[in-house]
Amino acid sequence: MESWMINPIVILVATIIVSTIALIGAAVLGIDKGVLRSMGRPDFARGLITYLFSIVTIGTAAVIVLSSLTASPGDAAQDKQFQQGKEVLSLLLGVFGTIIGYYFGAEASSRSGIDSRDVRLSSLDVSPAAVEPEGKMMVRAVVTGGVPPYLYGVAVGEERPDPKEPVGTNSWISKEIIVRELRREEPRIVRVVVEDGSGHRVEQSASFQIT
Repeated sequence: MESWMINPIVILVATIIVSTIALIGAAVLGIDKGVLRSMGRPDFARGLITYLFSIVTIGTAAVIVLSSLTASPGDAAQDKQFQQGKEVLSLLLGVFGTIIGYYFGAEASSRSGIDSRDVRLSSLDVSPAAVEPEGKMMVRAVVTGGVPPYLYGVAVGEERPDPKEPVGTNSWISKEIIVRELRREEPRIVRVVVEDGSGHRVEQSASFQIT
């Protein structure tokens, strides 16, 4: 048997691919009739997407860990592959954090009786979580409910966001900002304020570190 076939990374990836194909085949062939029929329900679809994305993210993390444990010390090629894997994982974690924040935020709103027509903003995903003064930071979030069009503003420290920039047609906010040098007493937080077409506003904040 070829050595690459017994590599734990190859086995894990093959298991994920085979499992995914089996699940898709079961749904298409009618063995699992509940999935396709339930995809039209927003609550089911949202939970399913969150579950699948969590599996992909966790699987990617497991592959990277196994790769680091089985790598030969001093192998420059494997070190480069490991760094590339970490970049992919960082991207997945950013999107996964936004999805989780929106999912649980929507669940909390529905249980607390908040009108689904009210404008809502998911928890913020900021990357990197630690940045140097005058360094760049990416802020991501998603807007739901309310009355389009949406405007948003981003600010750090003690500044107040002024919602003047339009949110994209897909309701996603993805903004790269330059973190100015903050005073010692200023909070290390980034704020996002969203205003919908009817003038209602919602705000979220997230903390970060200055290196």
